[in-house]
Amino acid sequence: MRIDAKVLVIAPDKDLRRSIAFLLEAEGYDVSAHATVPLPDATETARRHCAVVDEDVTVGEPDAWDRLGSVADTIVLLRDRTRELPANLAIHTVEKPFLGQNLVLAVRSALLQRRPLRSNP
Repeated sequence: MRIDAKVLVIAPDKDLRRSIAFLLEAEGYDVSAHATVPLPDATETARRHCAVVDEDVTVGEPDAWDRLGSVADTIVLLRDRTRELPANLAIHTVEKPFLGQNLVLAVRSALLQRRPLRSNP
């Protein structure tokens, strides 16, 4: 069953990215996947409701959080480090390694609690 929610998957590891995309597509989400945080004006990433992000893509990228806030209403962050997260973004965390069901539940929760942070044309 198709769910009316657009999810962006961002993970540098190709196998992880494919696995997450497959899992979420099987749940009915409209999924696009990238190795890095896309630019906010990229047509294919416009108006994403949720981004599932491997925290590795934010390391060494000073503007990654700003770009994430521009391309998604809410973020599910896959993390295995303890560090401060931006307070201005709606971020839900899932500890790595994770079970597929934990990720699906986090995405559902994030979508239910989302509020668009920026308007998109």
